[in-house]
Amino acid sequence: MKTKFRMGASILAGGMAFIGNVNAIDLIQNGSFDTLIGGASAYGGRRDGMEAGWDGIVSSISHSWSVAYYDGVTIPAAENPGSHYAWRHQSAVDAYALFVTPTNLTDHLQYNLKYALKQTVNLTNALSGTDIDANRGQYTFSAWLASYGKPHSNPEQPFLNLRFFDATGTNQIGTNVIFDRTDGTHAVIFADGTSNFPGNLAGNHEWIKYSTRAPVPTGARKATVYITRSPNAGVSGSPDTYVDLVKLDVINTNETTLLETASPTDNQPGVSPAVLINVGLRDVAKTVNTNSLQFSFDGSPVTPTIQKSADLTTIQYDPPGLLTALSTHTYRIVWSDNGLPVTTKTNQFQFTVGSYVNLNLGPPIYLENFDALAEETLPAGWSVANSTDLDVIPGNDLNDFRSDSFTNWVVISRSTLSNLTTVPNDLGRDYLSAFSVAPNQFINGAPVTNLIDTNFIFAVSAHRSAGNQIQYLFTRDYNLTGHSNVHLSFHNIYKQNQDSLGSVEYSINGGATWLPALYLLDGPDIAFNNAHSVDASNTFAVAHGDVPPPGNYGAFIGVGQSQWSTLGPYLSARLNDDDAESKRVEVIRLTAADNQPAVRFRFAQVASDSWYFGVDDFGLYSLSPSAFSPPLIAAGPAPVNQTVAIGNAAEVLTVSAVGYGLQYQWRHDGTNLPGAILSVFNIQNAQVSDAGSYDVIVSNAGGSVTSSVPALVTVINPGAVVTGQWDFNGNLAASCGQDLQYFDASVQATTTFNTTANFAIASINGQPATVMKFTPASGSNVSPGENPSTDAWGGYKMFHGALPNGGGANVNQYTIIYDILYPSSSDLAWRALLQASTTATNGGDDSEFYIDDFANGIGINGIYHGNITPDVWHRIALAVDMSGPGIHPVVAKFVDGVKVGEQTEGLDVVDGRFSLQTSFALLFAENNGYNNDAYVSSVQFSSGRRSDASIASLGGPSAGKIPGCITVRLEGSDIVIRWTGGVPLQSADNIGGPWSDLVGATSPYTVPAPLEVKKFYRPKTP
Repeated sequence: MKTKFRMGASILAGGMAFIGNVNAIDLIQNGSFDTLIGGASAYGGRRDGMEAGWDGIVSSISHSWSVAYYDGVTIPAAENPGSHYAWRHQSAVDAYALFVTPTNLTDHLQYNLKYALKQTVNLTNALSGTDIDANRGQYTFSAWLASYGKPHSNPEQPFLNLRFFDATGTNQIGTNVIFDRTDGTHAVIFADGTSNFPGNLAGNHEWIKYSTRAPVPTGARKATVYITRSPNAGVSGSPDTYVDLVKLDVINTNETTLLETASPTDNQPGVSPAVLINVGLRDVAKTVNTNSLQFSFDGSPVTPTIQKSADLTTIQYDPPGLLTALSTHTYRIVWSDNGLPVTTKTNQFQFTVGSYVNLNLGPPIYLENFDALAEETLPAGWSVANSTDLDVIPGNDLNDFRSDSFTNWVVISRSTLSNLTTVPNDLGRDYLSAFSVAPNQFINGAPVTNLIDTNFIFAVSAHRSAGNQIQYLFTRDYNLTGHSNVHLSFHNIYKQNQDSLGSVEYSINGGATWLPALYLLDGPDIAFNNAHSVDASNTFAVAHGDVPPPGNYGAFIGVGQSQWSTLGPYLSARLNDDDAESKRVEVIRLTAADNQPAVRFRFAQVASDSWYFGVDDFGLYSLSPSAFSPPLIAAGPAPVNQTVAIGNAAEVLTVSAVGYGLQYQWRHDGTNLPGAILSVFNIQNAQVSDAGSYDVIVSNAGGSVTSSVPALVTVINPGAVVTGQWDFNGNLAASCGQDLQYFDASVQATTTFNTTANFAIASINGQPATVMKFTPASGSNVSPGENPSTDAWGGYKMFHGALPNGGGANVNQYTIIYDILYPSSSDLAWRALLQASTTATNGGDDSEFYIDDFANGIGINGIYHGNITPDVWHRIALAVDMSGPGIHPVVAKFVDGVKVGEQTEGLDVVDGRFSLQTSFALLFAENNGYNNDAYVSSVQFSSGRRSDASIASLGGPSAGKIPGCITVRLEGSDIVIRWTGGVPLQSADNIGGPWSDLVGATSPYTVPAPLEVKKFYRPKTP
């Protein structure tokens, strides 16, 4: 679809030629919603039914669409929908592939509740005012609409309205043109080509094409398309409605013929090397003379196929063979009409082929395609094993993926899987993406368009049970004596989740030991060390709260722990919840398998209600380097430019390469970085030495390529200063900054101070401490896990002392740290941490950050990280940056010095909700009773986002309070220094150091006389 109108003209014999442009002009920009500025995908978290990832705001949809109420009134800033109840960018695969249309849908929109989108276009970009007023303008308004439920029976339906206006854009011309899927009475043309509302719809997930054609009203100069929900729809809950391919085509009916469609479009990039060129010519006042057609490709005449149907002439041309990757081509069409005089027109288009490579796979040594097997049987000599929790439905039933049939890897057919995508309870839609295929794959000169032929073997997890799914598949032994350059190739039908692992290993000694082949993991779960090298040992050793017990991926692989540090080259970072990225033909070199008499394989899927792993066309091949095309870099490294503060993690550098058997080597200023061998590169703790340019060499057996445009990283040192700290030594006095204040008398009445011993709670690291207790429930007796009250509780006024920062009028960059204990009575209940609002009474507003009631995680807007266990002292840190430079908006979350998450979604803009007024903020306040009891030892506030490394260095809570606060006071004739955290005091003659510990110095420390000319002091960083 063309989104810009560009027209070039030249005079030919008999008429006007339009070069590189269709004559029927689509005035809507990005009506396909495929080129978006950001966006969000469904199911951003685990497969728990929570659609927490849906936080895309309207502004991310496209610069060409804006927000409006249905009646066209612009939404005031105070009522902007933000991250809720707005249109979202949605992928048309996975759950939403059920919305089947004859078109090549990729992305579309989902809509929730009351807000509309609108786009206003100028009709005069296609027609002159004279033509419009002479009734020579004709428009075709069309769109594809879909929803859950049958039309007329379900109110969750889309509603489009086209309105024409005069030149001012305020006075409407003519009546509304409405598409409403709940009403079939409008004069529209549906997908079957009739004007009758389809009566054979099965119900859910069916798209209907709406199209209407009529004259442009005289006097019209502008047109506005509104996309909203049906007026018949309810506004409770989150009604789902879907829209795609919105078009407003405008033509001049004085034309004799016109070129209506052309594919590829002019200057289209990324075109398939097996492209089929398609041109559509429409008869208007005259008829296309098919005998006059002349078609050329790359300047040479060729013979296309020509079909005439009613008033449409279709011309198709299939260039021979595969077009060269990244090559540019043109096609040109010339035609005449049957008029007197004859009008001849010419159009020429240019396009560029996308990145792709070819693999000459050749004949296999062994091949198992599973097609000769009955379902639920295994190839001879193959076996399975599992460690799987109870199923939802006991007993074998291949038509129900929740049954025992799917306890292990199981051979099923493509048709069975197709049936499973619709039953039971519509949960099968999560498996539709198994039919996806990643682009740019070619084997033996043919595009890979299908990874599942007839039968394949499948390990599933999504919706299988509420527990864990661990499944192993073992092949028979294969005799590879006399074979060298052995490679494993298989069709990988895999979808990555943040808590799942897919692994492939092989053995040459009967399974006594296993060798690595491939480990599929979510990118963020791959560990890196401070030298930026892949830390494979920790990748497999570190425990994760969402991975099946014991929580570390290494527990489920065959390679022994003593070898884990060598597994970096076999790690493959896969994209979380991506439907197509891992649907690929895998090719893996098996060095140790050459000439071996008995080679067996071990596939594993480890998950917890987390997608699937399928295999088809399992084959062993002997491949020489000539079988491989050298790789191509499609994009990256990206981002091209970024700035990061010292001690923080940089945005992960990524490269997108096309090829088989790829290997990566990142370079910094032209020097290879040891261990930087994945498609992603991570700077976790940025230092000045990390600044510079980064590129990557991608190689395989066929050759190598170096990225052409380097990624530049700038490292800055903005710093963060402690401006307030409160240590609750019997009151709300500040150790640094201004004292806290009770919000009101009710807060004071529910606040007490004492020691950990007198409160009968745990000491801090074995040492007693003075702490504060607050009880927002006013002492009410509630069961563990319950929120005690719906009453507001205002907490404590925190005069943080920070000045405006981050380029706004508020505090947009700050860090707040808590040493806090939540008793078991507060376990799995909402607990408020910080509230930015100070203007409302009785508790103000919702808290900006909470601990949630589902898993004791820290966050907001459905995104929670970490686990704040009950009856245990924890050090919680939130480092907030709404403005950058670097990744923003962001809140980095730490528990006891460990970074448990980094949230970038569900936040806001500079001076938005998560910024703080310069006066004060409210600690632990909440207006709806989403709060609970706690004990607090220390709270520290810093102006600026403290670096990840700085927060990590603080570790866990300490009886000496949070380090970092330091004060100097003149007491009599003495200068007295006080500091927190129980860390050594350091001194230096210059602020740049060198710094040395003052042995034996404790807080308070009196600077000895006589005073030196100058001296600098600081608490030692832990």
